[in-house]
Amino acid sequence: MAGQRGVCVQEDRFKGHVCRHTRKVNTMSYMRGATDDLLLDVTFGQLLDDTAARWPDREAFVFKKTGSRVTFADIQEHTTRLAAGLKAIGTARGDVVAWLFGHRPEWIYLYFAVAKLGAIALPLQEERVGRSVETMNYFLNKAGVKVLIMADKSETQPADEKTSFLETLFPEIKTADPGMLKIERIPTLTSIIVLADGATGTGAYTMEEVQRLGNDESLLAEVRTLQDQLSCRDTFMLGFTSGSTGLPKCAELTTYALHNNTRVIGKVIGMPNEGTALYPYLTFRFAVIYPFTAGCTLVVPASSSPSSVEMLEILQEEKCKAIGVLYLKECHGLLHDPHLGDYDLSSLDRVLVTGNVTPKSLVDHAAKVLPNAKMFVGYGGTEFIFLTSTSAEKVAEGRGSTVGKLLEHAEMQLVDTDGRVVPLGHEGEVYVRAYSLFNGYRGDEEKTSKAMTADGWYKTGDVGVLDEEGVLKLFGRVSDMIIRNSFNVHPTAIESPLSKHPKVQDVRVVGVPDPASVEEICACVILKEGQTADSQEMTKFCAEIGLVPIEMPGYFLFMDEFPMTLTRRKVDRKKLRLIAMEKLGLKEEA
Repeated sequence: MAGQRGVCVQEDRFKGHVCRHTRKVNTMSYMRGATDDLLLDVTFGQLLDDTAARWPDREAFVFKKTGSRVTFADIQEHTTRLAAGLKAIGTARGDVVAWLFGHRPEWIYLYFAVAKLGAIALPLQEERVGRSVETMNYFLNKAGVKVLIMADKSETQPADEKTSFLETLFPEIKTADPGMLKIERIPTLTSIIVLADGATGTGAYTMEEVQRLGNDESLLAEVRTLQDQLSCRDTFMLGFTSGSTGLPKCAELTTYALHNNTRVIGKVIGMPNEGTALYPYLTFRFAVIYPFTAGCTLVVPASSSPSSVEMLEILQEEKCKAIGVLYLKECHGLLHDPHLGDYDLSSLDRVLVTGNVTPKSLVDHAAKVLPNAKMFVGYGGTEFIFLTSTSAEKVAEGRGSTVGKLLEHAEMQLVDTDGRVVPLGHEGEVYVRAYSLFNGYRGDEEKTSKAMTADGWYKTGDVGVLDEEGVLKLFGRVSDMIIRNSFNVHPTAIESPLSKHPKVQDVRVVGVPDPASVEEICACVILKEGQTADSQEMTKFCAEIGLVPIEMPGYFLFMDEFPMTLTRRKVDRKKLRLIAMEKLGLKEEA
């Protein structure tokens, strides 16, 4: 059975603490999660083999793009052969294998084939990479990619465009032999595999060719033998951060962290142990494990960024019991879709939302439009995956966003600027220490050491408050803090109430230079289509909703869009600040 191999009990770093489970520790902002359930010591290759033996004919995934309904036995068969094929073209333990294509079965086969080789996976999404050669080069170089798998044409490429995205990125493949690429700007990259049905006429393998190379019995035997030599503590997957504090960092994650964290969060939210669940967005690289831990079938949309209508159609057609993870923006769109009432969503009983800020107004609306479904909010990050979760009815009104109680086998403390633990109810930066922590930032020891304390705490950069019940509430990022007249002002303290204005679609608050008060507050506003407003109207609204004087914006700017970080995951506040300064004619003080 899955998960029966080596077991790891609670970590040594928990020893010496007087905290039990998730009860408060005296009056200080320190918590330790329960350790009743054991953490499992198993590689993804072993997990696949065990699960395929347990449920060979059970559907693990449904891919709407291809119409494929993939069983655990299907995954095992294709995965082992693909692993042998990758080995045939020179892929070895520790090599980085990246792929860039949409939701289709090959995504799953690659994930586990890389695991079976002891190689390192880098799943990329076009929504983050875009069609930028510069961005793609940055990701591939930072990760040290050796093998890249992608479609011949981008999913967003116009049909009448003759030059493929692949050839735009790598013109060298027109003259190179497969497996013999030499690209000066990406020296580690030697092989490209194309998702194509026939020969490409370029220096790239096709997926069909690699699978055929994997039919070699001696290679298959080597792959099987290799399984007992691999460790779940080795780096298995690379994940790029959002880039909110600069260029995206490349975090190294282990099978141990991914597998056990998926089990823990799945248990908390009650992922179904049979039936279907929809998992539509970019955190698919984490969710892929749910069928193997919970037993459910994941339904994967045709689009990597499905519309609300596409999700509603899938939820009804597949009678999904759960949906997650929804980001706040997408969750808002789904719950407010004018066609929501046209669909039968009676099977849906679980919704997981993440993104660190979930307003109570959205939770209340969800309860009205999805009365049969229980909504959960979660807090996590690339470097530590999920840390807290709570049912949505526990989300409180007021400043900040409730993100829940600490999950099992983790420690959390909130500290001041000197690294000292703050009392309960006081603001502090969230530190985490857990089995799910990343191994470090790839190729960047300096940034890794800055992010970690000497005794193993990861500094999340998030500002929050822990209450007496052990519930964490977040206010924003340390780096986003605005210093106004010696007061610290969190952007979310202003953004949350301003977003309730009936004309406002989105709002972001930044600090701009001000010689009298260090920084002045500037609210950058995107209005809903067809709406108009001015600073006077917004100032009046702020007064009506009770913003205190220190939080009252000195400037309002109206924009059509916000600049995004390189990965397209978050608003780039640094660039937004510069845009605001330019529009206002402000400069940094010398």
